[in-house]
Amino acid sequence: MAFIMKRKFNFPKTVKQSIMKNKKIIFYIFFLLATLSARSQCRFCKTYEDFKAGKWETLDTIYCKSHTKSHKFFVGGNDISLTTEDKATDKMLNKEAFAVKQGRKLFVNCRNMVFQKMRFGKGYAKAMTMGKDSVFFVATKIGRKNVEQQAMAGVVFGAVGAGIAGGSQALQQVCYLVTNEADSRGLYNITMIDDTEMAKIVGRDSKFYKEYLYESDASKRLKPEHIYPILKEAGFFRKIKQGVNDAEDQE
Repeated sequence: MAFIMKRKFNFPKTVKQSIMKNKKIIFYIFFLLATLSARSQCRFCKTYEDFKAGKWETLDTIYCKSHTKSHKFFVGGNDISLTTEDKATDKMLNKEAFAVKQGRKLFVNCRNMVFQKMRFGKGYAKAMTMGKDSVFFVATKIGRKNVEQQAMAGVVFGAVGAGIAGGSQALQQVCYLVTNEADSRGLYNITMIDDTEMAKIVGRDSKFYKEYLYESDASKRLKPEHIYPILKEAGFFRKIKQGVNDAEDQE
């Protein structure tokens, strides 16, 4: 019967120490590179003009907290809070920053966003670059017309009716675009994507606009889950080969 001898090799103590030392060095280099990579991926810009010009400032790691359970793009609106665990930096992000990049993800600050003279309030929303440098994001439907509709519901149906209208309004998400610089007060007057705006974007005679109008319910046409796939199919969210804001994760 043949026996196979397993020989145990005992490395000299100096060799063992050298191996352990090299492992520590490799681990340290890997950790350093990972840290630098994470930090380099966290950036912010203070204005829409800086966003278009690609003028981003580097931040340490940003912690992102969403108040919704779902991570889908269409859900949540401006319910995201960002923190660096530094009070001064957090104050700047909350009040002054226009947008933040965390890795390849883009977030836009809704604090200074205005639609029909109404403001969204504090909080960040998930965003995407649409076309060359427009900023596309989803948030709750607001505006003077909506307030008037809720007021009428209160008159016709009483307090209960107003509560129902207000509740349904709070749950309705629509698509917005940032295309202009801030005004003298630092406020961005943004655009909601509706029938008129959709015709401008894809072309009134295009197959994409016909696909958009295929939904007969006017309120359902405004929903992100209806608009976004059409704009995506039309190529508005493809990564741009030229330009400075082409690195976002467009999903």
